[in-house]
Amino acid sequence: MLSSRIRKVAYTKRIGVLVLALVLALSARASARSLEIPALVTARPTQLEPYRFFGNQTATVSLLVHTSQPKGLTLHAQLVQLTSNLAAPIGAPLEVSLPTDASPRHGVEIELSVPLPAVKRETDFELRFRSRQDREGAWHAGGRIPLRVYPSDLLSPVRRWATSHPLRVKDDHGSLAEWLRQQRIPVVVSGGNHGSRERRGVTLYVGARAVRKRAPVPVHQGEAIILFAERETETPRFLIDRRDGATVVTVEMRLLDRLATDPLAHKIFLEVFEVLNEERQSIGGNDR
Repeated sequence: MLSSRIRKVAYTKRIGVLVLALVLALSARASARSLEIPALVTARPTQLEPYRFFGNQTATVSLLVHTSQPKGLTLHAQLVQLTSNLAAPIGAPLEVSLPTDASPRHGVEIELSVPLPAVKRETDFELRFRSRQDREGAWHAGGRIPLRVYPSDLLSPVRRWATSHPLRVKDDHGSLAEWLRQQRIPVVVSGGNHGSRERRGVTLYVGARAVRKRAPVPVHQGEAIILFAERETETPRFLIDRRDGATVVTVEMRLLDRLATDPLAHKIFLEVFEVLNEERQSIGGNDR
């Protein structure tokens, strides 16, 4: 019954997000007409949060261009890095091309390729648009799209740790172990708990079957366990249980299916290890 209510709440929230996004898109078109500006650029209706990308790559950003006259429109985009004191332009303005058969009825869908710089920490940017209807006309501001850019290798601390400590994965489908290998993070093949040596390092349990199988097994001195519940929750959270010299962290959120494309998922995955590290004073402190 509880899980049914959670699914219903999540479904209702998704519908609300889509309705709000549609209202915003329609409002953008109306604003462009009422202000008589050549064009206004917004995110796609399903995109409300900042676009998230890794740095040091060319990213593809999906956008909607609202204009009453796409023919003859000149549209430019400028990437701007935001800091507490200023907004610094990055690179030259990008010329944005519209399809030759573009229709203004529902907004023109475009894919814009944006070169992103390398960053050392999570950094906020904006794409700032300007447009004009003819070559001699004045430029008009045409909207801002927020981007959040992450370091290209967020998981290097986990990789360094795993080169000298066992990192085991008990996975229903094997997808996490394969993803870790793609990230060049060593994974230990393990068949079960066989004494103190086998309990060194960290063991990740992934999927309902693996988590359920682990639940009745008592923990041992020095064990470190991470359980990925992989379920929808209104408030994602980490549950920490310390007992008998062992540490168990349960991750209650949908995370692993986002690892392939979402930098924020990489950041949260790293935070799981940081939480474990804080609890044990040192992530390998009890592995000697």
